[in-house]
Amino acid sequence: MRNAKKIFATGLVALLSTTVLAPAASAGGGVDVSASVGVANMYLWRGYDLGDGDAAISGDLKATHNSGAYAGIWGSSGDASWGTEYDLYAGWAGTVGSLDVDASLWTYAYPDKDATVGGNIAPGELMDGVVSVGSGPVNVTLYEALKGDDDNAYRYVSAKYTKGKYSAMYGQHMYEEGASPGHIQLGYQYNDNLSFAVSQFVVDKEEMDDNPKFLVSYSLPLTK
Repeated sequence: MRNAKKIFATGLVALLSTTVLAPAASAGGGVDVSASVGVANMYLWRGYDLGDGDAAISGDLKATHNSGAYAGIWGSSGDASWGTEYDLYAGWAGTVGSLDVDASLWTYAYPDKDATVGGNIAPGELMDGVVSVGSGPVNVTLYEALKGDDDNAYRYVSAKYTKGKYSAMYGQHMYEEGASPGHIQLGYQYNDNLSFAVSQFVVDKEEMDDNPKFLVSYSLPLTK
């Protein structure tokens, strides 16, 4: 896993260097800034309710260059174990041949994490590389843990199919000791703001909360 992480990190940094930094440095202007806020009945993350049933409020601020490069910050109130979260990210999105490609680096911070469970986590301590490739209605995304506790090293892969307002996704974590139970998530995008989803693990295990999770989320873009 460590060698795979190093290879993945080197390749992703090289990709971002050539497709993000170079175009952004050579092209002037053309930067669009967007922001949004959202509320949901739970913090649904890869099949798990991280908020233990509590609602979550989130916000996002993003700057996008006309080259496809982007960077931003995302924050949420919702993690019951680790407290308030904010994520910093940078990447590039565009087309490569007939494929839609998005490559990014993410770092996760938890300033209010209880010292009894390891203390707070600053930016740079936890980092993922994310690569998404899509063609038509099909999209596959890989999340690779690049930095963090070796005991929690993981790879997460999801495959999603979208048809109009409906979507179906399968996601699964893979750890050094083996794969965890995967989950299926079905979604319905009622309009640009309101969406619904139901998520269910495909394997029943006594030690995990494998009841269906029903998500209702509402997002609102902020404009000048």
